[in-house]
Amino acid sequence: MPKVMIFSASTGHGHNQAADCLKKELEASGYSVRIVEPLKKEESWIMEALIDDGYHILATRLPKMYGKLYKITYNEFLNKNVKRILNRAMDSVIEQLIQEYKPDLLITTHPLHVGVVSYLKASGRLNLPFISLVTDYMAHQFYVNSFVDAYIVGSCYTKDTLTEKGVPENKIHIFGIPVREEFRQPRLVRNNDVFTLLIMGGSMGIPYIKKCLKTLMENRHHLRILVVCGSNRKLWTDLAKKYTGTFNAKDVVIYGFTSNIYDLMDQSDVIITKPGGLTVSEAINKNIPIIIPFFIPGQEEENTEILVKAGVAVRTSKISELNPLIDSFCLNPGLLEEMRKNAADLARQLSPGSIVGLADQLLYEGPQVKEYLRAHQS
Repeated sequence: MPKVMIFSASTGHGHNQAADCLKKELEASGYSVRIVEPLKKEESWIMEALIDDGYHILATRLPKMYGKLYKITYNEFLNKNVKRILNRAMDSVIEQLIQEYKPDLLITTHPLHVGVVSYLKASGRLNLPFISLVTDYMAHQFYVNSFVDAYIVGSCYTKDTLTEKGVPENKIHIFGIPVREEFRQPRLVRNNDVFTLLIMGGSMGIPYIKKCLKTLMENRHHLRILVVCGSNRKLWTDLAKKYTGTFNAKDVVIYGFTSNIYDLMDQSDVIITKPGGLTVSEAINKNIPIIIPFFIPGQEEENTEILVKAGVAVRTSKISELNPLIDSFCLNPGLLEEMRKNAADLARQLSPGSIVGLADQLLYEGPQVKEYLRAHQS
Protein backbone atom coordinates (compact mmCIF):
# COMPACT_ATOMS: atom_id res chain seq x y z
CA MET A 1 0.00 0.00 0.00
CA PRO A 2 1.71 3.23 -1.13
CA LYS A 3 1.79 6.00 1.48
CA VAL A 4 1.05 9.68 0.99
CA MET A 5 1.83 12.52 3.38
CA ILE A 6 -0.17 15.74 2.99
CA PHE A 7 1.17 18.94 4.55
CA SER A 8 -1.55 21.43 5.48
CA ALA A 9 -2.10 24.53 7.65
CA SER A 10 -4.90 26.22 9.57
CA THR A 11 -4.73 29.65 7.93
CA GLY A 12 -8.43 29.61 7.15
CA HIS A 13 -10.42 26.38 6.83
CA GLY A 14 -9.84 25.77 3.13
CA HIS A 15 -6.37 24.20 3.21
CA ASN A 16 -7.43 21.53 5.73
CA GLN A 17 -10.71 20.85 3.94
CA ALA A 18 -8.87 20.36 0.65
CA ALA A 19 -6.44 18.03 2.43
CA ASP A 20 -9.33 15.98 3.87
CA CYS A 21 -10.92 15.66 0.42
CA LEU A 22 -7.62 14.51 -1.07
CA LYS A 23 -7.22 11.99 1.73
CA LYS A 24 -10.63 10.42 1.07
CA GLU A 25 -10.04 10.33 -2.68
CA LEU A 26 -6.66 8.60 -2.32
CA GLU A 27 -7.72 6.19 0.43
CA ALA A 28 -10.67 5.04 -1.69
CA SER A 29 -8.09 3.96 -4.29
CA GLY A 30 -5.89 2.01 -1.89
CA TYR A 31 -3.45 4.65 -0.64
CA SER A 32 -2.54 5.09 3.01
CA VAL A 33 -2.70 8.82 3.78
CA ARG A 34 -1.61 10.97 6.70
CA ILE A 35 -2.35 14.71 7.01
CA VAL A 36 0.07 16.72 9.13
CA GLU A 37 0.34 20.37 10.12
CA PRO A 38 4.05 21.11 10.67
CA LEU A 39 3.18 24.42 12.32
CA LYS A 40 1.29 22.54 15.05
CA LYS A 41 4.42 20.68 16.14
CA GLU A 42 5.94 21.86 19.40
CA GLU A 43 9.19 22.86 17.68
CA SER A 44 7.27 25.25 15.42
CA TRP A 45 5.25 27.18 17.98
CA ILE A 46 6.91 30.48 17.08
CA MET A 47 6.16 30.00 13.38
CA GLU A 48 2.59 28.96 14.23
CA ALA A 49 2.10 32.19 16.18
CA LEU A 50 3.51 34.23 13.30
CA ILE A 51 1.68 32.45 10.47
CA ASP A 52 -1.53 30.78 11.73
CA ASP A 53 -2.37 33.21 14.53
CA GLY A 54 -0.94 36.14 12.61
CA TYR A 55 -3.15 35.35 9.62
CA HIS A 56 -6.32 35.28 11.74
CA ILE A 57 -5.49 38.60 13.42
CA LEU A 58 -4.46 40.40 10.24
CA ALA A 59 -7.26 38.96 8.07
CA THR A 60 -10.04 39.88 10.50
CA ARG A 61 -8.71 43.05 12.15
CA LEU A 62 -6.07 44.51 9.84
CA PRO A 63 -6.93 43.23 6.34
CA LYS A 64 -5.28 46.14 4.50
CA MET A 65 -1.99 45.45 6.26
CA TYR A 66 -2.29 41.75 5.37
CA GLY A 67 -2.86 42.70 1.73
CA LYS A 68 0.24 44.89 1.70
CA LEU A 69 2.38 42.13 3.25
CA TYR A 70 1.00 39.63 0.73
CA LYS A 71 1.91 41.83 -2.22
CA ILE A 72 5.33 42.73 -0.79
CA THR A 73 6.27 39.04 -0.87
CA TYR A 74 6.06 39.10 -4.66
CA ASN A 75 9.30 41.10 -4.56
CA GLU A 76 12.07 38.69 -5.62
CA PHE A 77 14.55 39.81 -2.94
CA LEU A 78 12.01 39.65 -0.10
CA ASN A 79 10.55 36.40 -1.41
CA LYS A 80 13.94 34.71 -1.26
CA ASN A 81 14.58 35.97 2.27
CA VAL A 82 11.19 34.85 3.56
CA LYS A 83 11.79 31.41 2.02
CA ARG A 84 15.21 31.27 3.65
CA ILE A 85 13.68 31.99 7.08
CA LEU A 86 10.96 29.35 6.57
CA ASN A 87 13.50 26.78 5.43
CA ARG A 88 15.63 27.25 8.52
CA ALA A 89 12.63 27.25 10.84
CA MET A 90 10.78 24.24 9.40
CA ASP A 91 13.12 21.98 7.44
CA SER A 92 14.04 19.77 10.41
CA VAL A 93 10.39 19.47 11.51
CA ILE A 94 9.20 18.44 8.05
CA GLU A 95 12.19 16.12 7.54
CA GLN A 96 11.46 14.39 10.85
CA LEU A 97 7.78 13.90 9.94
CA ILE A 98 8.83 12.33 6.65
CA GLN A 99 11.33 10.03 8.34
CA GLU A 100 8.71 8.87 10.85
CA TYR A 101 5.99 8.08 8.31
CA LYS A 102 8.21 7.15 5.36
CA PRO A 103 5.78 8.26 2.64
CA ASP A 104 6.17 7.49 -1.05
CA LEU A 105 4.54 10.72 -2.22
CA LEU A 106 4.23 14.24 -0.76
CA ILE A 107 1.42 16.75 -1.30
CA THR A 108 1.18 20.31 0.02
CA THR A 109 -2.03 22.34 0.29
CA HIS A 110 -0.33 25.53 1.55
CA PRO A 111 2.20 27.64 -0.41
CA LEU A 112 4.53 28.17 2.56
CA HIS A 113 5.34 24.44 2.64
CA VAL A 114 6.33 24.33 -1.04
CA GLY A 115 9.65 26.08 -0.51
CA VAL A 116 10.61 23.95 2.49
CA VAL A 117 9.92 20.63 0.74
CA SER A 118 11.72 21.92 -2.36
CA TYR A 119 14.68 22.99 -0.22
CA LEU A 120 14.95 19.46 1.21
CA LYS A 121 14.88 18.03 -2.31
CA ALA A 122 17.46 20.52 -3.57
CA SER A 123 19.83 19.75 -0.70
CA GLY A 124 19.65 16.00 -1.38
CA ARG A 125 17.94 15.21 1.93
CA LEU A 126 14.76 14.12 0.17
CA ASN A 127 14.01 12.25 -3.04
CA LEU A 128 10.26 11.81 -3.32
CA PRO A 129 7.69 12.85 -5.93
CA PHE A 130 6.00 16.07 -4.84
CA ILE A 131 2.60 17.57 -5.77
CA SER A 132 1.60 21.14 -4.93
CA LEU A 133 -2.14 21.79 -4.70
CA VAL A 134 -2.85 25.46 -5.45
CA THR A 135 -5.82 26.38 -3.26
CA ASP A 136 -6.42 29.81 -4.80
CA TYR A 137 -7.31 30.91 -8.31
CA MET A 138 -4.20 33.02 -8.82
CA ALA A 139 -0.95 31.35 -7.80
CA HIS A 140 1.35 33.36 -5.53
CA GLN A 141 5.08 33.34 -6.17
CA PHE A 142 5.53 31.07 -3.14
CA TYR A 143 4.05 28.20 -5.17
CA VAL A 144 6.72 28.42 -7.85
CA ASN A 145 9.64 26.03 -7.53
CA SER A 146 11.38 23.78 -10.04
CA PHE A 147 11.46 20.91 -7.53
CA VAL A 148 7.66 20.57 -7.62
CA ASP A 149 6.88 17.59 -9.86
CA ALA A 150 3.22 18.49 -10.50
CA TYR A 151 0.68 21.20 -9.75
CA ILE A 152 -3.06 20.72 -9.29
CA VAL A 153 -5.00 23.91 -10.05
CA GLY A 154 -8.63 25.04 -10.05
CA SER A 155 -8.95 26.60 -13.50
CA CYS A 156 -7.29 27.36 -16.82
CA TYR A 157 -6.83 30.90 -15.50
CA THR A 158 -4.77 29.56 -12.59
CA LYS A 159 -2.70 27.55 -15.02
CA ASP A 160 -1.95 30.73 -16.96
CA THR A 161 -0.72 32.50 -13.80
CA LEU A 162 1.76 29.66 -13.22
CA THR A 163 3.03 29.47 -16.79
CA GLU A 164 3.55 33.25 -16.72
CA LYS A 165 5.82 32.66 -13.71
CA GLY A 166 7.87 30.11 -15.65
CA VAL A 167 6.28 26.80 -14.60
CA PRO A 168 6.34 24.28 -17.51
CA GLU A 169 2.86 23.69 -18.88
CA ASN A 170 3.17 19.90 -18.69
CA LYS A 171 3.53 20.11 -14.90
CA ILE A 172 0.14 21.80 -14.42
CA HIS A 173 -3.09 19.80 -14.16
CA ILE A 174 -6.53 21.46 -14.14
CA PHE A 175 -8.25 18.97 -11.83
CA GLY A 176 -9.92 21.54 -9.58
CA ILE A 177 -9.52 22.41 -5.91
CA PRO A 178 -10.79 19.24 -4.17
CA VAL A 179 -14.27 19.54 -2.68
CA ARG A 180 -16.46 17.06 -0.86
CA GLU A 181 -18.46 14.56 -2.88
CA GLU A 182 -21.73 16.32 -1.97
CA PHE A 183 -20.62 19.39 -3.92
CA ARG A 184 -19.92 17.31 -7.02
CA GLN A 185 -23.51 16.13 -7.22
CA PRO A 186 -25.86 17.94 -9.62
CA ARG A 187 -27.54 20.88 -7.97
CA LEU A 188 -30.99 19.97 -6.66
CA VAL A 189 -32.73 22.98 -8.16
CA ARG A 190 -35.81 23.75 -6.11
CA ASN A 191 -38.75 25.75 -7.35
CA ASN A 192 -38.58 28.42 -4.68
CA ASP A 193 -41.32 31.00 -4.88
CA VAL A 194 -39.02 33.33 -2.98
CA PHE A 195 -35.66 34.53 -4.33
CA THR A 196 -33.10 32.98 -1.95
CA LEU A 197 -29.70 34.34 -0.97
CA LEU A 198 -26.94 32.50 0.89
CA ILE A 199 -24.55 34.81 2.79
CA MET A 200 -21.23 33.47 4.03
CA GLY A 201 -18.05 34.97 5.44
CA GLY A 202 -15.67 32.02 5.48
CA SER A 203 -14.95 29.75 8.44
CA MET A 204 -13.95 32.78 10.55
CA GLY A 205 -17.27 34.54 9.97
CA ILE A 206 -16.06 37.93 8.73
CA PRO A 207 -18.21 40.63 10.46
CA TYR A 208 -18.91 42.34 7.10
CA ILE A 209 -21.84 39.94 6.93
CA LYS A 210 -23.66 42.33 9.28
CA LYS A 211 -23.48 45.18 6.77
CA CYS A 212 -24.73 42.95 3.97
CA LEU A 213 -27.70 41.72 5.98
CA LYS A 214 -28.62 45.21 7.19
CA THR A 215 -28.51 46.50 3.60
CA LEU A 216 -30.60 43.62 2.26
CA MET A 217 -33.30 44.35 4.83
CA GLU A 218 -34.02 47.48 2.78
CA ASN A 219 -34.46 45.61 -0.51
CA ARG A 220 -37.85 46.07 -2.13
CA HIS A 221 -38.30 42.38 -3.00
CA HIS A 222 -39.52 39.50 -0.89
CA LEU A 223 -36.32 37.57 -0.13
CA ARG A 224 -35.31 34.47 1.77
CA ILE A 225 -31.88 34.99 3.32
CA LEU A 226 -29.72 32.19 4.73
CA VAL A 227 -26.74 33.42 6.77
CA VAL A 228 -23.77 31.25 7.83
CA CYS A 229 -21.58 32.78 10.56
CA GLY A 230 -18.93 30.04 10.70
CA SER A 231 -17.00 29.82 13.96
CA ASN A 232 -17.77 33.43 14.92
CA ARG A 233 -20.14 32.75 17.82
CA LYS A 234 -20.55 36.42 18.71
CA LEU A 235 -21.67 37.23 15.17
CA TRP A 236 -24.08 34.30 15.23
CA THR A 237 -25.57 35.35 18.58
CA ASP A 238 -25.92 39.01 17.57
CA LEU A 239 -27.58 38.26 14.23
CA ALA A 240 -29.84 35.52 15.62
CA LYS A 241 -31.19 37.88 18.30
CA LYS A 242 -31.88 40.65 15.82
CA TYR A 243 -32.97 38.99 12.60
CA THR A 244 -34.26 35.43 13.03
CA GLY A 245 -37.79 35.20 11.63
CA THR A 246 -39.50 37.54 9.17
CA PHE A 247 -38.55 41.20 8.85
CA ASN A 248 -39.74 43.65 6.20
CA ALA A 249 -40.83 40.80 3.89
CA LYS A 250 -37.51 39.01 4.43
CA ASP A 251 -37.41 35.42 5.75
CA VAL A 252 -34.12 35.12 7.61
CA VAL A 253 -32.40 31.98 8.94
CA ILE A 254 -29.12 32.36 10.87
CA TYR A 255 -26.65 29.46 11.15
CA GLY A 256 -23.43 29.12 13.11
CA PHE A 257 -20.86 26.61 11.89
CA THR A 258 -22.62 24.07 9.69
CA SER A 259 -21.46 21.14 7.57
CA ASN A 260 -24.42 21.12 5.16
CA ILE A 261 -23.39 24.08 2.98
CA TYR A 262 -24.07 21.93 -0.09
CA ASP A 263 -27.75 21.71 0.92
CA LEU A 264 -27.96 25.47 1.51
CA MET A 265 -26.41 26.04 -1.94
CA ASP A 266 -29.05 23.78 -3.48
CA GLN A 267 -31.71 26.01 -1.92
CA SER A 268 -30.15 29.29 -3.07
CA ASP A 269 -30.28 31.38 -6.21
CA VAL A 270 -27.14 33.36 -5.38
CA ILE A 271 -24.30 33.17 -2.88
CA ILE A 272 -22.88 36.36 -1.33
CA THR A 273 -19.45 35.59 0.05
CA LYS A 274 -15.83 36.46 0.37
CA PRO A 275 -13.91 34.54 -2.32
CA GLY A 276 -11.93 31.94 -0.42
CA GLY A 277 -10.60 29.27 -2.78
CA LEU A 278 -12.60 26.39 -1.33
CA THR A 279 -15.91 28.25 -0.99
CA VAL A 280 -15.91 29.48 -4.58
CA SER A 281 -14.87 26.02 -5.82
CA GLU A 282 -17.89 24.55 -4.05
CA ALA A 283 -20.12 27.25 -5.56
CA ILE A 284 -18.72 26.67 -9.06
CA ASN A 285 -19.32 22.93 -8.76
CA LYS A 286 -22.90 23.70 -7.72
CA ASN A 287 -23.25 26.31 -10.51
CA ILE A 288 -24.25 29.04 -8.04
CA PRO A 289 -23.66 32.65 -9.19
CA ILE A 290 -21.38 34.51 -6.78
CA ILE A 291 -21.60 38.07 -5.48
CA ILE A 292 -18.41 39.36 -3.86
CA PRO A 293 -19.03 42.44 -1.69
CA PHE A 294 -15.89 41.97 0.40
CA PHE A 295 -12.57 40.14 0.31
CA ILE A 296 -9.39 39.85 2.35
CA PRO A 297 -6.80 41.82 0.35
CA GLY A 298 -4.19 39.52 -1.11
CA GLN A 299 -5.09 36.13 -2.55
CA GLU A 300 -8.83 36.76 -2.28
CA GLU A 301 -8.48 40.00 -4.22
CA GLU A 302 -6.71 38.00 -6.93
CA ASN A 303 -9.38 35.30 -6.79
CA THR A 304 -12.00 37.98 -7.36
CA GLU A 305 -10.23 39.22 -10.47
CA ILE A 306 -10.20 35.76 -12.04
CA LEU A 307 -13.76 34.83 -11.03
CA VAL A 308 -15.18 38.04 -12.48
CA LYS A 309 -13.15 37.49 -15.66
CA ALA A 310 -14.60 33.96 -15.92
CA GLY A 311 -18.15 35.36 -15.67
CA VAL A 312 -19.09 33.37 -12.56
CA ALA A 313 -18.98 36.27 -10.09
CA VAL A 314 -19.86 39.93 -9.75
CA ARG A 315 -17.89 42.31 -7.57
CA THR A 316 -19.68 45.14 -5.76
CA SER A 317 -17.16 47.79 -4.74
CA LYS A 318 -19.66 49.56 -2.45
CA ILE A 319 -22.28 48.11 -0.13
CA SER A 320 -24.81 50.53 -1.72
CA GLU A 321 -24.47 48.55 -4.99
CA LEU A 322 -25.75 45.34 -3.41
CA ASN A 323 -29.51 45.99 -3.56
CA PRO A 324 -29.54 47.27 -7.17
CA LEU A 325 -27.65 44.12 -8.17
CA ILE A 326 -30.12 41.85 -6.37
CA ASP A 327 -32.97 43.79 -8.00
CA SER A 328 -31.48 43.20 -11.45
CA PHE A 329 -31.21 39.45 -10.77
CA CYS A 330 -34.80 39.27 -9.52
CA LEU A 331 -36.13 41.15 -12.55
CA ASN A 332 -33.85 39.57 -15.18
CA PRO A 333 -33.42 35.82 -14.49
CA GLY A 334 -31.43 35.52 -17.73
CA LEU A 335 -28.49 37.25 -16.02
CA LEU A 336 -28.30 34.45 -13.47
CA GLU A 337 -28.71 31.78 -16.12
CA GLU A 338 -25.71 33.15 -18.00
CA MET A 339 -23.58 33.03 -14.83
CA ARG A 340 -24.78 29.49 -14.08
CA LYS A 341 -23.81 28.44 -17.58
CA ASN A 342 -20.33 29.96 -17.12
CA ALA A 343 -19.94 28.11 -13.82
CA ALA A 344 -21.04 24.84 -15.43
CA ASP A 345 -18.56 25.36 -18.27
CA LEU A 346 -15.78 25.99 -15.76
CA ALA A 347 -16.75 22.93 -13.69
CA ARG A 348 -16.69 20.73 -16.81
CA GLN A 349 -13.01 21.56 -17.29
CA LEU A 350 -12.22 19.94 -13.95
CA SER A 351 -11.34 16.33 -13.35
CA PRO A 352 -11.08 15.62 -9.60
CA GLY A 353 -10.97 11.86 -10.15
CA SER A 354 -7.73 12.28 -12.09
CA ILE A 355 -5.82 13.17 -8.92
CA VAL A 356 -5.38 9.48 -8.13
CA GLY A 357 -4.15 8.86 -11.67
CA LEU A 358 -1.57 11.62 -11.24
CA ALA A 359 -0.37 10.06 -8.00
CA ASP A 360 -0.08 6.69 -9.72
CA GLN A 361 1.82 8.24 -12.60
CA LEU A 362 4.34 9.99 -10.35
CA LEU A 363 4.93 6.85 -8.32
CA TYR A 364 5.10 4.25 -11.07
CA GLU A 365 6.17 6.16 -14.17
CA GLY A 366 8.24 9.03 -12.78
CA PRO A 367 12.03 9.21 -12.26
CA GLN A 368 11.71 7.65 -8.80
CA VAL A 369 9.98 4.51 -10.05
CA LYS A 370 13.00 2.19 -9.99
CA GLU A 371 14.00 3.27 -6.51
CA TYR A 372 10.39 3.01 -5.32
CA LEU A 373 9.88 -0.50 -6.71
CA ARG A 374 13.24 -1.70 -5.44
CA ALA A 375 12.46 -0.42 -1.92
CA HIS A 376 9.05 -2.10 -1.85
CA GLN A 377 10.19 -5.37 -3.38
CA SER A 378 12.82 -5.71 -0.68
